[in-house]
Amino acid sequence: MRSSIYRLAAGTAAAAISISATPSVAAVYQALCTGGSECIVTLANGQIGTPGLIIQKEQVLSWSQGGSGSKSDVGMGVAGLVIFGLPGLIGFAAKKHDYSYSINYVDDAGNIQATSVGFKNNVPANQFMMEIMGMTGLSVGEVNKELQVRIDQIRAEAAEKARIASLDCALALKTYNCSWSGYVAANPAIQIWAKKYPTMVPAEKARLRAID
Repeated sequence: MRSSIYRLAAGTAAAAISISATPSVAAVYQALCTGGSECIVTLANGQIGTPGLIIQKEQVLSWSQGGSGSKSDVGMGVAGLVIFGLPGLIGFAAKKHDYSYSINYVDDAGNIQATSVGFKNNVPANQFMMEIMGMTGLSVGEVNKELQVRIDQIRAEAAEKARIASLDCALALKTYNCSWSGYVAANPAIQIWAKKYPTMVPAEKARLRAID
């Protein structure tokens, strides 16, 4: 009898996975969010939704698993999902532990943030793990390399903006590293003005605090 149950679970596992991966199906979880408060978490349409926060799948840098739940507990998940869905077998394979998932994501400003989702048994924990893996295309601990490149670019741009802002010259010249020649070369109208009124150029350079 037990072997027939396991065969049933294994035989229908692929169907369960394909249903959970369908974009039009929303997965809704009762969970514990950051700080340990009870919350509702949804995974649907390429988004992870928690109270006051929506994370697009493209924003997920990585995710990890923690808590006191054992790997074997979570590894039961595919069969457990099916078994727990069968009338009369509710609770057959439940494991009461702490299961937590930390999601690292990049906000609109390019900063790396983190949020957590926790569960008390392996059934929703395992389903959440499969859902987030399917949504993001990332396995546990894997880093989104494309997003990491974008983060580096955002940080480089921010550093350059900060450097330019710190330059001691007028705003008009900061983009050109306070260079008058660079400013003139990039602005045809200024070129025409400088050629027409060469005697006024020194005063203008001094006003703008040009370095050349």
